[in-house]
Amino acid sequence: MENKMIYGMNMNIHQRDAHTIQVYILDVKQGDHPYHVTTIEHSSKRDTKTKSNGEPYARVHDNLFNVLKSQLVKVGKWEEEQ
Repeated sequence: MENKMIYGMNMNIHQRDAHTIQVYILDVKQGDHPYHVTTIEHSSKRDTKTKSNGEPYARVHDNLFNVLKSQLVKVGKWEEEQ
């Protein structure tokens, strides 16, 4: 099977608030324009775990949020809510 992985791609993450992380990637070919690809939220952001129609919020990924937050904490880029 052929390897379909992209190596060396740059990804930037940014704390939006205590419950939200924004994810950006740099275009593989252009390399200079960051694209906001997604926002990751922790389930603690909202009182309810689902929208009014019963569907879960698509941006809520606690495990991924915790992994990305730990990276921001390691480099001193995470600010706890006061």
